[in-house]
Amino acid sequence: MNKAILMVIIALLITGWYWYDNKEEPLYGKGAVPTSADNTPPGIIHNIPVPDAVAAARSIVAEKERVDEGVVIVMSAYEREWPNACLGLEAKDEMCAQVITPGFEVIVQVSTTGERFTYRTNDTGSMLREE
Repeated sequence: MNKAILMVIIALLITGWYWYDNKEEPLYGKGAVPTSADNTPPGIIHNIPVPDAVAAARSIVAEKERVDEGVVIVMSAYEREWPNACLGLEAKDEMCAQVITPGFEVIVQVSTTGERFTYRTNDTGSMLREE
């Protein structure tokens, strides 16, 4: 019984040392802010297709910041129902159709600068407004 317990403890120590000693350092670019998408292989959640409306927000930020779309990471994208056709962000004296407008609230981050942007979209991505 004591030998079995001793063997289990030794095995746990060896396994723990292996994991501790074999940690890989992340390969971030110079000045890049780490995100959950860094160093992810193809096929996991950060590489899944996104709705056109979410992709439109990502494209707008890449164009605005003059960076490649690959460094614009979608941090979150939630389906929302906006209170009007202006996505709830109407300007002063702006007329908006008073209809429930389905769409998304999209938060993206530029991984090279860490800057975050929040956009509201309609369900097709033909209308985007920055919060």
